[in-house]
Amino acid sequence: MPPRIGSLTCLKTLSGFAVGIQKKGYQLGKLRDVNLYGSIEIRHLERVKNDTEAKEANLSTKGNLHSLIRNWSWKGPHIYESEEVRVIEALKPHPNLTCLTINGFRGFRFPDWMNHSVLRNVVSITIRSCANCSGLPPFGELPCLESLELLMGSLEYVEEGDDVHSGFPTRRRFPSLRKLFIGEFHNLKGLPKKEGEEQFPVLEQMTIFDCHMFVYATLSSYFRDLTSLHIIHNNEVTSLAEEIFKSFPNLKYLKISLIY
Repeated sequence: MPPRIGSLTCLKTLSGFAVGIQKKGYQLGKLRDVNLYGSIEIRHLERVKNDTEAKEANLSTKGNLHSLIRNWSWKGPHIYESEEVRVIEALKPHPNLTCLTINGFRGFRFPDWMNHSVLRNVVSITIRSCANCSGLPPFGELPCLESLELLMGSLEYVEEGDDVHSGFPTRRRFPSLRKLFIGEFHNLKGLPKKEGEEQFPVLEQMTIFDCHMFVYATLSSYFRDLTSLHIIHNNEVTSLAEEIFKSFPNLKYLKISLIY
């Protein structure tokens, strides 16, 4: 990055910021006084040494920043998992955020602000290559979430169904979700751990990619509004029960394939 980009205090559009390697003037602190609008992709977060350095970016004060992509590279060396958790905690966004993407995070858990009202306005969440995390935040409680993409993880269920709430107590899970993509979750058995009539009430599109342990019979009681179902690269599935399709009265598009 340009060494004095932080001095451009009137700058509103910055599509990407790459954290430098051990050079003063190339750290996240350069974003502190920049009043960003729209979206930004922050790359090489594995180079951030600690949460103090991450806090200097002042992301929580940037109310005009609506889309945020955070990338940890798989190639570069990472700090300890516990320190990586502290770094992402310090990168708390403003509640005006509507789109969040996290790639390559190696911490053992997601930040506490993902269980909080910080994400109350988020309509799209993408999480890729975060296999070390022990569980997902309660995304089912987010009132505005319309699109959820999960790729490369080790969970058994998208929603565990515990009693921990993020601040939006409701009987309806994923009340606004219309598009769901899940790929390369090799231990995934189902979507919610507990069945219920008010889960995914408006879901229209669902793709399940390379999830060999997924039990498709669990889909038989949820998706009344589903119009598109795509099952990809699951060699373990030899048949689908007729009862499943009886539960999809509005299904228009069905695709079962070995390649994406």
